[in-house]
Amino acid sequence: MTVVGIIAEYNPFHNGHLYQLQTIRRHFPKAVIVVVMSGDFLERGEPACVDKWTRAKQALAAGVNLVIELPVAYCVQPADRFADGAIKLLKELRIDYLAFGAEHADYDFLAMAKKVQRVHGDFRQFNESYAAAYQRAVTDKLGHSVDQPNDLLGLAYAKAILANQAAIKIWPMQRIGAAYHEQQLPAGQAIASASAIRRAWQHDPHKIVPYLPPTSRAIIQRKQPVSWDDFWPLLRYQLLVTPLARLRQLYDVTAGVEYRLLQQLEFLNDSPVTFETWLKKVKTKRYTYTHLSRLAVIILLQLTSQEVEQQWQQPYLRILGFDTAGQRLLHCVKKNSLWPLIAKVSQDEKNGIMQNDYKAGRVYATIWHEQQDLKRSPIILDR
Repeated sequence: MTVVGIIAEYNPFHNGHLYQLQTIRRHFPKAVIVVVMSGDFLERGEPACVDKWTRAKQALAAGVNLVIELPVAYCVQPADRFADGAIKLLKELRIDYLAFGAEHADYDFLAMAKKVQRVHGDFRQFNESYAAAYQRAVTDKLGHSVDQPNDLLGLAYAKAILANQAAIKIWPMQRIGAAYHEQQLPAGQAIASASAIRRAWQHDPHKIVPYLPPTSRAIIQRKQPVSWDDFWPLLRYQLLVTPLARLRQLYDVTAGVEYRLLQQLEFLNDSPVTFETWLKKVKTKRYTYTHLSRLAVIILLQLTSQEVEQQWQQPYLRILGFDTAGQRLLHCVKKNSLWPLIAKVSQDEKNGIMQNDYKAGRVYATIWHEQQDLKRSPIILDR
């Protein structure tokens, strides 16, 4: 049994994702395709535009055999820790290949990872972000820059494979179509960036139809995409009422950043404030938009350092959906893994090892208006 793994957000599931799956199928017609997918909050520090169940269903309809949820504690991380969490899950799922898109698919990511595995630099400077300092150190080590989003993730995946001593071969796939951060829908093309699709969806849903597979189009007829605009009142409330001592207990709220978060909110308090205006005021050279957005998710969900770190000590596999081939793989995993396999969340699990994801699902459901965990069973496709 050949197993190909993918780490994804599917925010939303679009033609570029479908192209990746079709390419995998051409190379490995009988492979089991496993996706470790972010839940309702994502690595870049934002709520998913549609809930995890909708995205899992779209992935299964497009040919994925098994979808596993990436815990929120792994999602609110910079690239290296995000990758480490995802690779831990894929190693436990016994995958043979990791497929991922890259701007430079010809890079030897594992060879590069070996060179930068122990990169150390002065990441404590206050006039630049950790990301900028890290990229500078990597450039010095490799002799060339690695500064494109998917290339950086590919390098992080390769480092995580080495660190976890995982027997996983990597398969970089050349990214085609729009650039990762492209904000405009490309005329005459079938593949657009997820960012451009989300942006257009807010204003004119019909414009995004050509860029979505048929199985993804139905959602735009019944739902508006979720964004930070929806959660901003809840986040603002948390910032206003959470004592400083409590903020300092939350994950990654360090080095006095809590003062800046509150100070800028107070300066804006007498004028109409959106999440974007607050974020722009808070940003400095040291804190990137992405870092601050992840902090916003952490504060919204009230995730403490202890709760996040416990996730690394108590891993599990949360099943969102599968078909017959995915079920066969699950049987093999169950025989060989000591990790809990969670299909339906119990009361003990929601108060125990799944408390972070249960809390994230409850918060997301205040906007999505559909239960995310309790009484939800995996999606099963009979094929």
